[in-house]
Amino acid sequence: MEITFPADSVSVDSTYHNSGVSVTVEANGREVAAQLDLDDRLHDLDPVDIVSEVGASKLLEQIGEDEVRVWLLANSDPDDTLEHIGLDKIHEFISHDGDDRNLPA
Repeated sequence: MEITFPADSVSVDSTYHNSGVSVTVEANGREVAAQLDLDDRLHDLDPVDIVSEVGASKLLEQIGEDEVRVWLLANSDPDDTLEHIGLDKIHEFISHDGDDRNLPA
């Protein structure tokens, strides 16, 4: 892989395991990451770390209702899902004619 990015300083050590060089670069991590493919940026990241950093609410806002519905139907028991939502929230939703824009945040 070859990557080019702005650097503040660079040092090279040619004794790295007797088979190559070690390059140390002082740079802006975001600028470096911006040059990487998304797959490389996400490699070996724990999804929990992503949720913790971005925030569950922000991630859920980015996921469409259809995607959530499909996932829930494929990965959970609908009765359990409704039980976790709770009767009070279900009744509140129904009382607003299914218009979730009227529900409290």
